[in-house]
Amino acid sequence: MKSLLGIDLSRMLGGNLGGDSGLAAAELEALAPRLEEIRTKLAAMVESETGTFANTFRRPEVAAAKALATRLTGSFDDFLLIGIGGSTWGTIAIQAALCHGFWNDRPELRGGRPRFHVLDNSDPDALREMLHVLAPGRTLVNIVSKSGTTAETAANFMAVADWLRRALGERWREHVVVTTDAGQGLLQRLAVREGLAVLDIPPKTGGRFSLLSNVGLFPAAVLGLDVDALLAGAEALTLDAARAPWRENRVLCASAAAWLWFRRLGSVHVLMPYSRRLRYVANWYVQLWGESLGKRSDRQGRVVHSGSTPLGALGAADQHSLLQLFMEGPADKLLTFVRLEAFQGASPIPRMFEEDPEVAYLAGHDLSELINAEQESTAEALQAEGRGSRTLSLPALDAYWLGQLFQFFMLETFVNGELLDINTFDQPGVEAGKILTYQRMGRPGFAPLERPLADRLDFPVRD
Repeated sequence: MKSLLGIDLSRMLGGNLGGDSGLAAAELEALAPRLEEIRTKLAAMVESETGTFANTFRRPEVAAAKALATRLTGSFDDFLLIGIGGSTWGTIAIQAALCHGFWNDRPELRGGRPRFHVLDNSDPDALREMLHVLAPGRTLVNIVSKSGTTAETAANFMAVADWLRRALGERWREHVVVTTDAGQGLLQRLAVREGLAVLDIPPKTGGRFSLLSNVGLFPAAVLGLDVDALLAGAEALTLDAARAPWRENRVLCASAAAWLWFRRLGSVHVLMPYSRRLRYVANWYVQLWGESLGKRSDRQGRVVHSGSTPLGALGAADQHSLLQLFMEGPADKLLTFVRLEAFQGASPIPRMFEEDPEVAYLAGHDLSELINAEQESTAEALQAEGRGSRTLSLPALDAYWLGQLFQFFMLETFVNGELLDINTFDQPGVEAGKILTYQRMGRPGFAPLERPLADRLDFPVRD
């Protein structure tokens, strides 16, 4: 059996926290029938022919992405990703975790692979500055959008396509790869009409759950990363979650404990990796958790206003900013720490300033010892204050373990959605703002705004 990431829940359980803060084993036991139902549903998703986040590691589309990346290798100096939200955050997190921190600055670190850039907002300065530094003849553009109609993504792509066309003429099409929903959506039609390379996203794989589909795997392959290992990590954890009895099922137990915690004790979930390379995993997680679980109504149509607020932090840096709030502010948070048991290289602290005992004690240790001691000490200090935390441990930071980490959070989000009895995969609250934007910008089929929003919703307006 392949190795699985470590999950330590001991600082959430009763007897390990002051007062009545901890969870009791009986609370988990009471959920056993429901957890078995969820496990059965997950197992069916894994075996289904329909592409979902639970079986991306079995999808045939991956071969096309790898083949296209191989064909394009060496032809471009820059890779420009255009998208927003779930179309970009996961890829940004993969690149930051697995590429050198100065990837874009040093050619020898890239081994002939392109620099990596992202346009993920309707910020005119970001677009203008990006096109100012890129050479159109050496740039590969990947537009990622399930629908193709997202206003920010469409506007950026229109500008970049025009930039390519003016510089390259008809050859601009050779510089674009479209990643979009399989079927007959706008981008599929556009790709066929313009003769653009296209990669499919499985129809049942939502944007924020799509990073281990062609959405994230094609850019990873272009950058020379180990796509197969990413998928192997996700597969190992998913199959364990779909098959193991609930008491031995680390995903189900961790997910159920989180659900119980938020139901009784908390409303904020802090994800705090102790590695600079994992900082964007927290950004990706914030969208995954918030957009999936923050729902007005459950499946029965009852108004429930479900969800807890996700917050990203970076250890150990945010011990010097947010930890004061976590320790002594409202007792409404669950902290999930992510620690690396082994970093990529040794960084011994040299013997300096030995006449100053306030710092001399650090000599002879390694920075990896320090950062992991800070993580452990933070968890221990929170425990002493009756504040809950849990720790996910990765033996190392490589593609296999990163794939497991991503899949853990997607699986946990799914399990929590099932326990909340909501639709985890829709986002109706996001659509209202999109429709109002379409109206303001004059999109056909959307009536122009006749009155200010505040008037139409009877909001009080004060001078």
